[in-house]
Amino acid sequence: MPVVTGITNPELFPQYYERKLLAYVKENLVANRYGQKFSLPRNSGRTAVFTAFEPLPVNTTPITFQPTPTSGASLATRQVSVTVEEYANYIDLDDFTDITSFVPLLDRAVDLLAYNAQQTLDRIAMNELTSGTNVIYAGGVASRDALDGTKKLTKAEIRKAVIQLERANIPKFPDGYYVCILHPDKLLDLFTDSELITLSVARRDALEKGYVGEFFGVKFVSTTAVPVVKNTAGQDVYMTIVLGDNAYGVVDIDGNTLQTVYTNTDKLGRVKTVGWRAFYAVKRLYEQSIVRIESN
Repeated sequence: MPVVTGITNPELFPQYYERKLLAYVKENLVANRYGQKFSLPRNSGRTAVFTAFEPLPVNTTPITFQPTPTSGASLATRQVSVTVEEYANYIDLDDFTDITSFVPLLDRAVDLLAYNAQQTLDRIAMNELTSGTNVIYAGGVASRDALDGTKKLTKAEIRKAVIQLERANIPKFPDGYYVCILHPDKLLDLFTDSELITLSVARRDALEKGYVGEFFGVKFVSTTAVPVVKNTAGQDVYMTIVLGDNAYGVVDIDGNTLQTVYTNTDKLGRVKTVGWRAFYAVKRLYEQSIVRIESN
């Protein structure tokens, strides 16, 4: 590790750690897999603008032996904007402790920060995605407060969400599936042990982090970033979302939008600060494309 002097020398920070943090977040950030991406160039302002396309009307009139219609369908679009915000966290490291420690503290610190960055950005995204108005309450109840602790997530709610998306003609993802993002606690409510084993054996893409399997045209992905809230009775209420393609927009993660920061906090370089900084935003684009299921 190079000797660092002066107030800050980011150019001396090993590029290994920068690549390590960015690679981990890009691989594990669930929210950035399924949204419409927005690249944030430098010096382009703080506003991310996404384009939401409305479905075309169905045309059932035959044109056989008829002149080509003089007018076709037109694109119906909406511009949806969101302000990009800055998020960050850091750890102070004592240089002498780092040098003499039996454990490589800097390496461990970057591991912790990478996990923290991924969890933070996923939580920010999930808070946005679960704040819509398209809601199904487990057990057929009418409100969050009616979830009395016994209304667990079942396959029936998943089927209702899928049917709701299909009725609205919401397109599936290119692989032919909708996506369900749920808390790991809900997996055993939704599937038996034998079903989970079957899903694990049959799943097509073992490299996708958090991927569980498919059921009823839905691909399931678990993450602890999905919010768990309390209702007025003090019962835990879990959020589960089922979504279609291009349901939301998200700022893409790259070396500009997610940065590893490394500085010194004193003139002798005895205390180093390592951290992460991200420019990030998520926005729902089409309410009908995101169904939220609330359950105990």
